[in-house]
Amino acid sequence: MSGMDRRRGGFTLVELLVVIAIIGVLIALLLPAVQQAREAARRMSCSNNLKQLGLSLHNYHDTHGKFPLGCQGDSERTALHVAMLPFIEQANMYDQMDTKLNFSSGVNSQFLTTKIDAYHCPSSPKQQADDNNDYYTTHYYGVLGPKGTNPATGSAYEADAGVDTAHGGFSKVGIFYQDESRGMRDIIDGTSNTLAFGEISWSDRNGRVTRYRPWSRGGRVRYYCAGAKNVNDAINSDQTSRFNDMSFGSMHPGGAMFTLADGSVRFLAETIDHDAYLSAASCKGGEAVPLD
Repeated sequence: MSGMDRRRGGFTLVELLVVIAIIGVLIALLLPAVQQAREAARRMSCSNNLKQLGLSLHNYHDTHGKFPLGCQGDSERTALHVAMLPFIEQANMYDQMDTKLNFSSGVNSQFLTTKIDAYHCPSSPKQQADDNNDYYTTHYYGVLGPKGTNPATGSAYEADAGVDTAHGGFSKVGIFYQDESRGMRDIIDGTSNTLAFGEISWSDRNGRVTRYRPWSRGGRVRYYCAGAKNVNDAINSDQTSRFNDMSFGSMHPGGAMFTLADGSVRFLAETIDHDAYLSAASCKGGEAVPLD
């Protein structure tokens, strides 16, 4: 066999460049699919978190005969998220806390830096409180109720403007309120038509500023509420000024996840009819506006 016959074949430079180009195109096509699959998994995890909150709310109600308070007291007492701890398999943590103290006082202070995975959406890159980067926040908030005009009556929803109106006041027709416990008996519109928890997990974008606070912080009666919010603006709204009206929204494309009072979880699109959105936030408005 001649020397020429024994030469090994190989890629030419042109062939190598073609192969590299093909691989680049395949990667470009594959990456969006991988990202979509990862977001689908994160969204499912978020949905599971909110489902557990819904079940925990029912267990809390079975135990106490009522829902936890949206916020309580004139000092910054602990949030409804603390009250829910025994029902999300965190009873040991709850037993170490003192709900009669300020959320950051005494024994409660040590838990400000504790992350509760069940209170976090995995799609959100923002997990810390805005007032202290060492403290963890929550992405799931109680629904205080709607503000605006009731589409069924044409009248304004009942609200407590509070002492400091700059914070947005408190709706009085949701399942959570300040220093006044609601229960299943108060959900006149039906548990399958009433929002209990919503997702606020968006990060800084479009010039909006988050107003995240520590997960255990409750707020001050007639001033502000850190653990529950009014429904006033659209989902993923750019509203940034009123603390109690911080808009529900998420990093999931096109909307956010919500827990209904019957324990079910729904993804509500940011394009949802605003009357339907307000109606769902009310537990006793007499509306019959469908969420679909």
